[in-house]
Amino acid sequence: IHFVGMNPEINLREHQRNAVAHVLYGYNTLLAHEVGAGKSFEMAASAMELKRLGLCQKSLFVVPNHLTEQWASEFLRLYPHAKLLVTSKKDFEPGNRKKFCARIATGDYDAVIIGHSQFEKIPLSAERQERLIQEQMDEIEEAIEEAKAQVGEHFTVKQLEKLRKSLKQKLEKLQGADRKDDVVTFEQLGVDRLFVDESQAFKNLYLYTKMRNVAGLSTSEA
Repeated sequence: IHFVGMNPEINLREHQRNAVAHVLYGYNTLLAHEVGAGKSFEMAASAMELKRLGLCQKSLFVVPNHLTEQWASEFLRLYPHAKLLVTSKKDFEPGNRKKFCARIATGDYDAVIIGHSQFEKIPLSAERQERLIQEQMDEIEEAIEEAKAQVGEHFTVKQLEKLRKSLKQKLEKLQGADRKDDVVTFEQLGVDRLFVDESQAFKNLYLYTKMRNVAGLSTSEA
């Protein structure tokens, strides 16, 4: 890989170059290195190469709240001419959030860096939420039919039916909610690559799976 625009005084180590290649060719990627292995440089280089190769237009970096400035500093150390938009605490205050999201959507940035809690304030569109919930309900319906066909799965069927009911209520509430035209959704930001630092902060998000009793995997819809 030839890294165009990278600081010539910095040479990525072999494992870092391999990690960037994996991001470029492997799509969804987990960089599970130990502390100090250089994940920040790997992610920054991946974003810049993805854009240079025309594989994405704008990357969003979601990092711990207190590290946004440090992340920007490291990014610019590796790519001194990168065009970054870095959030501050006041940018996501109620009166400023829409304006800042508009800057994300309309600006030609190589990367946008925001904090974990700020990312959580950017909603998905109602249409996407409805589609995702419906897909989960369809999967659960299929699992219920499979469980009914097996002996000794009565408790599993009850659990799945309870989960299906909860998702149905969530879908009905979403469909009945007033749609606000002034809300900027994630889809409107123009972001087509997402990088998450310290992703374990989101490890307890609900995920439907047919697997049961897997340590560390949250299957509670609540």
